[in-house]
Amino acid sequence: GIVPVAIGEKEGIRRKPAPDTVFEALKELGKTKEEAVYVGDSDVDIETAKNAGMPCVSVLWGFRDKEFLAEHGAEYYAETAEDALRYIKEMK
Repeated sequence: GIVPVAIGEKEGIRRKPAPDTVFEALKELGKTKEEAVYVGDSDVDIETAKNAGMPCVSVLWGFRDKEFLAEHGAEYYAETAEDALRYIKEMK
């Protein structure tokens, strides 16, 4: 499928911004945090990526605008999915 892993709320896995869901997804994918980039649209996503030790691409079509995301530590911004993919390729 297009999305090989989806992690929702599970017993024993803390919610964001704890990195548990990220680590669970990486485990299921057989990947490390060094091989991954977090993509999100909120301050909670930025904090989750930070807690997981991963770079974060903040998308601008979600719940928060660029100014808000910048105030919460965003470093990389994507206006389109193509922008996000470009950042991901550059980071890895």
